[in-house]
Amino acid sequence: MMEKQIIYRSMVNPNLKKKRWLVNLVSLILLLALIYVVFGASFSKDIFKTILGMNYRQFVSIFISILYTIILAVSLNLSTGCLGEMVLGHAGFMAVGAYAGSLFLKYSGAAADDNIATIIAILIGFGSAGMIGFLVGIPVLRLRGDYLAIITLGFGQIISTIIKLLNFDGSGKLTGIPLNRNIMLYAIVVIIIVTIIFTFMKSRHGRAILSIREDAIAAEASGIPVTKYKVGTFTFSAALAGIAGVLFAQNIGVLQPIKFEFNYSIEILVIVVLGGLGSFTGSIVATIVLLLLPEVLRFLQDYRLIIYSTLLIIIMLTKPNGLLGRYEFSAYTAYKKMIRFFKMLPQNIKNLPQNLKKMAIKFKDFFKHFRPNMKKVFIKMGNNIKTFFRRGGTSDE
Repeated sequence: MMEKQIIYRSMVNPNLKKKRWLVNLVSLILLLALIYVVFGASFSKDIFKTILGMNYRQFVSIFISILYTIILAVSLNLSTGCLGEMVLGHAGFMAVGAYAGSLFLKYSGAAADDNIATIIAILIGFGSAGMIGFLVGIPVLRLRGDYLAIITLGFGQIISTIIKLLNFDGSGKLTGIPLNRNIMLYAIVVIIIVTIIFTFMKSRHGRAILSIREDAIAAEASGIPVTKYKVGTFTFSAALAGIAGVLFAQNIGVLQPIKFEFNYSIEILVIVVLGGLGSFTGSIVATIVLLLLPEVLRFLQDYRLIIYSTLLIIIMLTKPNGLLGRYEFSAYTAYKKMIRFFKMLPQNIKNLPQNLKKMAIKFKDFFKHFRPNMKKVFIKMGNNIKTFFRRGGTSDE
């Protein structure tokens, strides 16, 4: 047994894991540095106005919206895409975290841009939403499919109604929340959450969750505690939605229960499905696309929503599994491809004339066969059109 263990360990590169972690760490540091340069540089305001056609404050607001929506999307993807359970009340958990954290910020006397108070509020939102998620998950996760979706939908509506009954500053509205639009703090929180989820899904616990999604009966027969993983994943997903709620509250300073109703849960689900169920990279890309696209199309005024909806339909028709399917971006894989590219670059430059010559021959052969075939197609189409009109616009059917 000892000999087999030694042989196995010798076959695995001990530096590979360290190398992966190092590449990922450097990538995250570079990403944070890029965000800091983009939003902290003196020339950034002119860049937003010139390139994007929007002022600095407007873009900051959109960027913060993208950040907390990424948290909502990846957390919902954890329970819907990875666990395979349809959840339609995700905005309800966001509301619990938003109101719990905002009440602390309002009545603790926290000042605007107080990062320490924001971190405490995030922990309160995380804990409160997670607790509600746990209480809801124990009975609800005994159901499956449409029944689970209906129950979670009802839970979201119950939360919204309870908030209205609590009244606060009138009809559930909560005002006077101190603002904190520190982009670096938001970015760090999002990066930490996404990194934890990526790492978690690469572990044995993540593989257990994926096995439950594929076949819960087979997973339970293999010794995996299905109920434990279902409740734990659902609770963690709800708790992350609570963090997004706190960031949302500190971005706008006002909370209204109408924001957390059914429609917002559907918006988050659309992002997850569009990006690809089970792909956190897809959720991030879809969030950026769906939140920036209406702003990019703003110059079209009345037609932008029609074009926006049409583009969504086209994307889902051409990519039924989402933009990225189940693909996940890996910084280490990108690093290896980049190293391979630069290693092969001298050889590719040397072979460039020969490759261009081969490409030219292929294009020549393609058009050689393409031209007579297309001529036949157009002739046949013309004959069919003539026959159609001769019959008075009626087909054989």
